[in-house]
Amino acid sequence: MSQKSGRATKSSTVDPGFLPAEQVLLPSKQRLVHSLSSPSFLPSDRNAKLIRIAEEVKRRSHAIRDDNFDLVSSHDLSLMAELYDEEFFGGHCLALARQEGLSFRWSRRMTSAGGKTTRTSSREKGTASKKVHYEITLSSTLLFQSFQDGNSVSKVCGLKCTNRMEAMQRVLEHELIHLFEMLVWVDSNCAATRFQSIANRLFGHTEHRHELVTQRERASKEFDIRLGSKVRFRFEGTIQFGVVNRITRRATVLVESPDGVLFSDGKRYRKYYVPISKLTRV
Repeated sequence: MSQKSGRATKSSTVDPGFLPAEQVLLPSKQRLVHSLSSPSFLPSDRNAKLIRIAEEVKRRSHAIRDDNFDLVSSHDLSLMAELYDEEFFGGHCLALARQEGLSFRWSRRMTSAGGKTTRTSSREKGTASKKVHYEITLSSTLLFQSFQDGNSVSKVCGLKCTNRMEAMQRVLEHELIHLFEMLVWVDSNCAATRFQSIANRLFGHTEHRHELVTQRERASKEFDIRLGSKVRFRFEGTIQFGVVNRITRRATVLVESPDGVLFSDGKRYRKYYVPISKLTRV
């Protein structure tokens, strides 16, 4: 899931259960596809499911105590996914993925995408068989940078979220659809009609992007630092002056130096990777 940029893409109404006539699925995958063949959930029924999931996560988690939690674990992510699988996929999705390999984790390094689902395939040594593994990753950086103000509201997948629990649910919903598509069709594209139809049918999503607080927004809001800002910082006991060239988890600052790398402006720079909080605007 990427950050919102430009015009949002709206969902379509194409039947997500449609398969080309020549595509034959194993019974286990047919059951998974069948879980999408019913009409869209009524908002009241969907909301009841979402509330049950959130409350059960809080009840069973060792870290999450309220909807705007400050701690979260990979177990909480796995637990939430299992509850979604039971409520929306009839328990078929994760069981199928775990037959091959499935893991969940949080990433502090993801600073623009809210979540990511990957499918890796490799051949086992001495055999012709392929080993497949799926991994769902959510960004802890974006989640915890958001909703720091008790009145904060962010849109995720086109839906308003007022706390971290709601945002976590929306991002995971998005990633579970990626997993669903990979299990059945191998490829998955959230900008495509099929994905958006599934997302709208199951979860009421109307967009496939998020508006969680990114590192660039945090740097601008909290420290008045943007791309191109002139800054100073201390490095090994000396004060360095440079220009912010990139902002991810840390800021990339270019400092002019005769032994640095030649850039397109004809000058040579050395790169420094500096925590945003350690920079001062000049």
